[in-house]
Amino acid sequence: MRVSVFGRWKPFFFLLVLFFAGSATAQDLVLSGVIVTPDKVVDKGWLVIKGGQIFSIVESAPDHASGPTIDTNGIIFPGFVDLHDHPMYNIFKRWTPKAKLKNRYEWRDLPEYNALIGRPGGELQRRDDKDQTFCDIDEFVEVKALIGGTTSLNGISGRRGFAQPVPNCVSGLARNLDWASGFYGMGVGNEHLENALGVTPRDLNDRESQRISEELLNKKIDQLLIHVAEGSSSDTESTVEFRALKGLGFLGPHTAIIHGVAFGSDDFGEMRMSGTALIWSPRSNMELYGSTANVAEAFRQGVTIAIAPDWSPTGSTNTLAELRYASQLSQGHLSGLFSDRALFEMATAVPARIASISDKVGSLRPGLYADLFVLMGDSSHPYAALTHAKPEDVHLVLVGGIPTYGSERLMSAFSIKTEPLEVCGKKMVLNSGALTAGTFADVTGRLKSDLSSYQLELGPLEECPNAVQ
Repeated sequence: MRVSVFGRWKPFFFLLVLFFAGSATAQDLVLSGVIVTPDKVVDKGWLVIKGGQIFSIVESAPDHASGPTIDTNGIIFPGFVDLHDHPMYNIFKRWTPKAKLKNRYEWRDLPEYNALIGRPGGELQRRDDKDQTFCDIDEFVEVKALIGGTTSLNGISGRRGFAQPVPNCVSGLARNLDWASGFYGMGVGNEHLENALGVTPRDLNDRESQRISEELLNKKIDQLLIHVAEGSSSDTESTVEFRALKGLGFLGPHTAIIHGVAFGSDDFGEMRMSGTALIWSPRSNMELYGSTANVAEAFRQGVTIAIAPDWSPTGSTNTLAELRYASQLSQGHLSGLFSDRALFEMATAVPARIASISDKVGSLRPGLYADLFVLMGDSSHPYAALTHAKPEDVHLVLVGGIPTYGSERLMSAFSIKTEPLEVCGKKMVLNSGALTAGTFADVTGRLKSDLSSYQLELGPLEECPNAVQ
């Protein structure tokens, strides 16, 4: 039985694919396996990809397939959409403060934090070496996201004071939703997503606030993602930030609030009435403050909730790891509030809707980009397999139909040059042609050297069972 067919795609799509992945190009192909669609789980299906997009999903083998047919023996999911991350700091090892903190301003001012993460992170991003260090960091952290099934991410830092905000290397590997997604033409900086660190003058001055307001009004921006109330519910600085957000005129359907740890019932009620979404990052919240947003109350009131990892130092290495954490938290402390399927949707279709890109990514259906990953696990319970997955269970990742990462078996089906990569003791490979700053081995070598000048070590790609972090 045919689920649906996408009959025509835009003529210039191939140009976007070429721009998006450098020397890597999309191939027409067919993937077979268990396919997780928005409507149902297809126990044995074939996903047909043409021109980097999903052409059809069928339940019998296509008669005349264009390109190779690959039996994945796995579960095919849409790629994760990560709306809250600080990728350029994901080169650092995990940091655990000595005590729980009141709010984000407290830890940002700690000498220990600034010695281990803040100062070296800022200096390395701004290093004047023709963008080599910036691009090395970008490649490392995007690979870190990709190996966990993330195909779209947000949060690459703009480099203040430079004529070009970010180098063109951000246009490869994963989609950068704030700088180079490939959705809005060629080049860097055409995106419709805006990030703001916060609502206080320290993070958002009057000029920037006015610019954002005007661009939301003129529909140059589809969505504002902004950190609000990141701190204990007993902390006054955090609790007053909801009123500050309202005072700026940003409470509305084109805003998604990141964190909201200090919010009360009335705040969530106003969010629901205004159509404002919440982006939940539980692991980082628990590590820093000992509590997280009252998502049970937000859920009860009908607030739209997405999930995202925040960053590696106090959050999760990537979205797959954050889903594992959230599943354990939901079962252990929230009376099973979120089902495995709900958590899956909170990392895929929900954030895609929040970012106004659900017509492009976030689901497996014809007409959308072939942004997906293949997971090995119990195919009879695909959602549970996802929330309990280990890092080495992701065996293939495609972005716009381009294979970027996977197992040797699945990646060998493509006519591409690869580079070996070990993930939690398993041999995996990267698509060499999709890398944007050189070989991954060279990138990691340079980053290790860069960090050694601060007497620091490069953080791990993944947190593996029984490994010392």
